[in-house]
Amino acid sequence: MKMLTQSNSQIGHLSSPSDIIKEIAAKSEGYEYIYRGEPECYAKVSSTLYREYAHIGAESLALEIIQGKMLNEARKLTYEIDDSEILIEIQHYGGKTNLIDFTTDYLIALFFACDGAPEKDGRVIRQKTETIKDLIKRPRNPRHRIKAQKTVFVIPPNGFIEPDKDDIVIIPAALKQPLLQYLREHHGISTETIYNDLYSFIKNQDIHRSAYKAFYSGLTFQNTGDGAETPEEKQIAYEKAITYYTEALEQKPDMLEAYLNRGIVYRDLDKVDEALENYNTAIQLDPSYKDAYYSRGFAYLLKDDLDSALVDFSKLIELDPEHAEAYCFRGLLYFSKEDFEQGLQDCNRAIQLNPDDGDAYDLRGIAYVEKGELDNAVKDFDKAIQLQPDDAGAYYNRGNAYVEKGELDNAVKDFDKAIQLQPDDAGAYYNRGIAYAKKGEFDNTIHDFDKVIELNPDDAEVYCNRGEAWLHLQEWERAKSDLMTAINMGTDIIASFHNDYASVEDFKEKTGIQLPPDIAILLTPPQA
Repeated sequence: MKMLTQSNSQIGHLSSPSDIIKEIAAKSEGYEYIYRGEPECYAKVSSTLYREYAHIGAESLALEIIQGKMLNEARKLTYEIDDSEILIEIQHYGGKTNLIDFTTDYLIALFFACDGAPEKDGRVIRQKTETIKDLIKRPRNPRHRIKAQKTVFVIPPNGFIEPDKDDIVIIPAALKQPLLQYLREHHGISTETIYNDLYSFIKNQDIHRSAYKAFYSGLTFQNTGDGAETPEEKQIAYEKAITYYTEALEQKPDMLEAYLNRGIVYRDLDKVDEALENYNTAIQLDPSYKDAYYSRGFAYLLKDDLDSALVDFSKLIELDPEHAEAYCFRGLLYFSKEDFEQGLQDCNRAIQLNPDDGDAYDLRGIAYVEKGELDNAVKDFDKAIQLQPDDAGAYYNRGNAYVEKGELDNAVKDFDKAIQLQPDDAGAYYNRGIAYAKKGEFDNTIHDFDKVIELNPDDAEVYCNRGEAWLHLQEWERAKSDLMTAINMGTDIIASFHNDYASVEDFKEKTGIQLPPDIAILLTPPQA
């Protein structure tokens, strides 16, 4: 009795899906073959009835007596008169028989070799039809699944067959998932096409149930992490979510939702590269998976890969022309490229699709500011605030627009509200400080810049601006200290000063303040 063993030499040189397929194709040249895929390297290529009783040494009894009794009972319930057709029907509905399923398509056999037992090597067995032609049974009236799987049956007298070792191709466990992706992408072979009827789903429901149980456990921990109050609690919950999503994918390697959610968890853990890997896999499995393009586009934004993000949001719009958020994100990307006309078109479309989306008005308002259309900008920020009265960003953006319009009191009020809603927003303190400076309230300016430095001590520009504020208060030592700090941090304080004043003399004329010589030298461009 031959034992089927794993060959290390076979595994060593098969390192990619195309290698595996080429290997099977090469072994199949010159003769007619049928094929069988198995997710594990079993001791024998055997029927389900044989495997049911082999462990107690009763396989012969099962084949001769149990199957005979099963046929006698089944004949009472069917019009079939051919025993092999009755066995095919029993096998179709999940019963145990002495039939062994083969297929005429080695790619389908490869699918079965990869679909299951993800931690174990699988195998594809080829069988020359000429040598067992009397044992092969082709269904007379095949059902949908049998057609899809191109099934033929072998009826072995002893319950098993013993192929030659050269007729076996081992599928390394590490290649199962890439092969399933490759078969789906290049040959249209997937769970949906192979298991294409209700009976198939029922037969495999334990796998489905186990996978979805793991998935929903992952979802539970993901939601827990989303609501966690501390970073430590969030980390623990998210790591458990990843574990469960991974378990779900081991059971059901084509579960798109598991790849998507695992990617989102990785993103929320600031592991953007790992997130992208999951989104990429989901898109490979289903190139029309809209949620994956949305999440991948957002991940590219986090990596500052704006071109890739633009491609993904454009693809999402192609797949779903009424996806309002996709237009918003693409509009933002166009603005970043200073393509304001295209960006405005996308914002207009987003608002048309969802007139209650405050973010779309906020984004369009920013574009209007950039275009200098400040009245239109304020109208959009008003609408954004009306729709989302607790949106600190809308108040911040309207405050900026008011600064540009010279309505400084309104600007300060908006920055006050933005800070109230988001007390750690350094930008709101910074811009309120600028507004106070334009109002001539330099004590308030200093106070706000102090807060900016507290929140972000590495911001060199704020030292430069605080130093300039000290000049107006004639606090010379403090002014010089801040200006020197800015210089040491790499800021061009002369360029910054000359944004407001043409020269040291211009400063004196506009403020009536004579700068000390040492500070005047700091703020004077060197002679050519």
